[in-house]
Amino acid sequence: MKLKFQENIDKIKNCPSQNEIGEMNLFRCVESDISEKSFVPQAVLLKPKYQDMCIAWGISVFNSFDSANQMLKSLSKNKRVNYSKIARGIINDSHGIKYGGNNKKHYTFFPTEEFNVVENFEIVNRND
Repeated sequence: MKLKFQENIDKIKNCPSQNEIGEMNLFRCVESDISEKSFVPQAVLLKPKYQDMCIAWGISVFNSFDSANQMLKSLSKNKRVNYSKIARGIINDSHGIKYGGNNKKHYTFFPTEEFNVVENFEIVNRND
């Protein structure tokens, strides 16, 4: 399975170090008009600052709407202007690697090259 940004990920030892197996509903803060811009990893946005940090090459996602909403509320006012909605994606093992780390509310998702984040994430409301 080839991941997006694989050439950069390969430069970091044991990156990513584990994968959560199984299908998961994962949530992410996104722009109101969901686009690829909502899914750019920190390592790309803030290069070269985070280029040697494994999790910076994945995208930050959460295991629940509430956890994503807490993150949304903690964003600066400037970032909340751009990232004002929450999207849900149903992610399975063929879509990429779901790295959980120590915090089981937060995951880093490393999508495969073929995975289209815009087609696979949709904006949801608390009731969805």
